[in-house]
Amino acid sequence: MDPVTAAGLALAVPGLAFQTFAGCVKGFMILSTAHNFGKDATFLRTILNVEEYRFVQWADAVGLTATDGQISPRINSSLAEELLVHLKDRLDSSKLKQRYSLDLQLPEGEVQETNGSAGEGPQVPDVLAKAVSQERRAEIIERAKLIQSHVNFPKRLRWAAIDKPKFQDLILDVRQIVDALWNLLEPIRLRELSQQVGQTLTAVVDMSHDLEALKGLQASFTGKAVSSPEDTILSTAVSLKVLREQLPGETAGDSELVQLPPYPGPPNPLNRSLLKRSPSTRGARGTFMAEYDGKPVLCETKLVNGRLKSKLRLRSENLVKLLSWSKSPSFLTLRCLGVLEDMDEFVFLYDYPPGSNTSVSPRSLQDLLRDSKIKLPSATARLKLALEICNTLLTVHTSGWLHKNIRSENILFFTPSQPCDKSAALTQPYLTGFSFARADSPIEISDQASEDPLSDIYRHPQALGEPSVSYAMCMDLYSLGTVLIEIAEWRPLKHIIKKHVDVGKTGIDVPLSALAGTQNWLLRELVDRGQVDFRMGDVYGGGVSGFLRSGVAETDDYSSSVDLLAFQRFVHQLSLCTV
Repeated sequence: MDPVTAAGLALAVPGLAFQTFAGCVKGFMILSTAHNFGKDATFLRTILNVEEYRFVQWADAVGLTATDGQISPRINSSLAEELLVHLKDRLDSSKLKQRYSLDLQLPEGEVQETNGSAGEGPQVPDVLAKAVSQERRAEIIERAKLIQSHVNFPKRLRWAAIDKPKFQDLILDVRQIVDALWNLLEPIRLRELSQQVGQTLTAVVDMSHDLEALKGLQASFTGKAVSSPEDTILSTAVSLKVLREQLPGETAGDSELVQLPPYPGPPNPLNRSLLKRSPSTRGARGTFMAEYDGKPVLCETKLVNGRLKSKLRLRSENLVKLLSWSKSPSFLTLRCLGVLEDMDEFVFLYDYPPGSNTSVSPRSLQDLLRDSKIKLPSATARLKLALEICNTLLTVHTSGWLHKNIRSENILFFTPSQPCDKSAALTQPYLTGFSFARADSPIEISDQASEDPLSDIYRHPQALGEPSVSYAMCMDLYSLGTVLIEIAEWRPLKHIIKKHVDVGKTGIDVPLSALAGTQNWLLRELVDRGQVDFRMGDVYGGGVSGFLRSGVAETDDYSSSVDLLAFQRFVHQLSLCTV
């Protein structure tokens, strides 16, 4: 045989590492597509699917799925191959009963499935159906010569016995091996792979309404050895999404379908007589200090039209449940104690953050922007501040919630109870001001005067007055863009746009048409001229540009998922920036 022919045959035969990899994929497929899994164990299968996706993404990253099926020379191939053997052994269906008390059997009368039937039926939860498709599995398994063709696709087995604790042991073993494979990657490649997986799981969380699958995804973040900022955001977001899926809807039909939330809300209903507030705070905007049952609290009022109160009551109760849940420390929102109704307003009560001085009023970002006596923060400090705000909002958006009231007045900083570096306080921006009320005016934007110009300068043109479209994620992102401009310039927005529209004068009507023009003015004067890039860098400036240009397209195929994934990419890129 001539050398050229021999080399061609060598390339045609998959290497040992690829054979082992394909065996792992086959094991994942058999376990996750078996019949009779049981609805109450669906979340375990979701965790398994997440690990399969992470495993295949790793194989793509190291070149194992390339034409030659060889592991990149930059990877410790001997250790990688050893780990692949261990993983294949764990997923071997013939050893599951002995090792994990899990029994897989071929149902009586079962025939081998053809390629056409292999993709049918509820083999994987819908939320991860496209992560590792049946077609991708079949191509890998067939290429490794583990089957002759798609016609000989592996038979679907059924679970004769599932010991859930043992199944969890199996998942833990699988995760540890996949984590070890990820740890073989170079730091930069590991970060890139984490971002890719994060993008897919963000989309999964955004689109899914399957409670059991979401619980499985939630559990998949527990005990991971390889973690990233994306994991922290996703873990918190999934927990919030699980809560959201169990909250009663605002219609009777929705509320009849829900289960009781797993997260406890306030232990007892609040008593209005126990709230001691200054008379001057009645009708006040924003956050103010008060006492409830002798304890210092922060209060936030929401003025409500009397005829809308009953409609908005359930929405406010759901908001309390969202914000009363004990969250990750990186999700910077205040813990809500409950809500009180008082004539024409709802009053939300919040705890001070742990470790803060309860005798000192918090300061808003807007206060700091206009305080000429404080030391100006460096670009490094401002980048970190922007990142923390973005991380919290990304968590909110990924979980399926909208803020609807983002502005510098609603970003609060608290004085620590113990002395510390003053610059460190900027790294703890708490996002407040969650709004549930909608505008109630039918007048067109071009004719209507703003009732609150100081707030409306942060709003997207499509969210001014009586919006012609429903509030969307892109409107939150626009408001975020205006705050990021404030941070870049370190000046309040009202001063930045004064040459375009003056909202500082009291008693003067400001047309909504003038406020709507703020978008184009900011783009022309600060973005297109490179001012934001000059202050904070290309990544920051590119993000602000995208946020300010966002809007709800006048088509039926608009999807907030596109905005969410773009936001997630920006946050990831921003987290890599240093000055």
